[in-house]
Amino acid sequence: MNRRSFVTALMAGAFAVATLPALATFSAPAAAAEKVKIAVVLKTLSSQYWKIVAAGAQAAADKNNVDLIVLGPPTEDAVEQQINMVQDVLAQKPDALIFSPSQPDTAVNVITKVRKAGIPVLLVDTGMPEKFTDYASFIGTDNIAAGKAGGEALLKVLKKGDKVLLLDGAPGNPSMTQRCDGAKEVLEAAGIEIAARQPAYSDREKAYTVTQNVLQSTPDIAGVFAGNDEEALGALRALKQSGKEVPIIGVDANTDNLKAMLAGDLYGSIAQGNYDMGRLGVEKALEIIAGKTVDKRIDSGATLITKENAQELLDFRASIK
Repeated sequence: MNRRSFVTALMAGAFAVATLPALATFSAPAAAAEKVKIAVVLKTLSSQYWKIVAAGAQAAADKNNVDLIVLGPPTEDAVEQQINMVQDVLAQKPDALIFSPSQPDTAVNVITKVRKAGIPVLLVDTGMPEKFTDYASFIGTDNIAAGKAGGEALLKVLKKGDKVLLLDGAPGNPSMTQRCDGAKEVLEAAGIEIAARQPAYSDREKAYTVTQNVLQSTPDIAGVFAGNDEEALGALRALKQSGKEVPIIGVDANTDNLKAMLAGDLYGSIAQGNYDMGRLGVEKALEIIAGKTVDKRIDSGATLITKENAQELLDFRASIK
């Protein structure tokens, strides 16, 4: 794909969109002179990934004259603080809530409370437990498919019998777990040994420590799959310090990781349509507020980024700031 078509696809959100037949419908609120108010509560606002989600939401809000409230705790594992933020925005009576639960099981009660208040809920990036369906739409990546794509990318540079380290997220974070599950399935089917699978809590420093510890017991690691790019960079640091150069695949394609690819330090990353998650979240919320129906599931897609197409994505990211 040439640069023009690659960037155009990203800007248009032209990733595969999968929908389920179930639709959600909510009644439009009474007309009012005040601006529509939409609350967005993300897993954190401290990482580039979530800042890009917020940027997509803000762009759609600015375009549609929406009063947007954007909140997120300092880290992805600050579960209780995130739940409290949802409680706080509920008191502000938004017309819709866009939410990415850090621990979906823990979020059931607060989402139920939001729904009892008559406020539609749209999930981005992370869905709820299968039996919980009281939300308008889930907009996000098929994380198992993203993990499989990462595993398949590693297979291109590994051989049967090689050992791989999987860096998972915080226990209870389904997005990270599903990515590692997908990578594990593909790698094991090809005869790759999973030497270790450890939680690194989506954190660079924790991934650095975990990788150091694994290298002490298993120095012949031949590849790393990290559930997100922060973990990938932590693993890279540990491997460099031990004098090892092995292919590392992350997820998110953050700017630091794209630069590391261009420098030849990282092998690749699976880019999610995180800007579109935020943008579509606001756009679909407005449709619901207007009394329209929305698809219950919208796949925002994912694609492999390597040194060959990293610059195009960097240029796109620069264009949305």
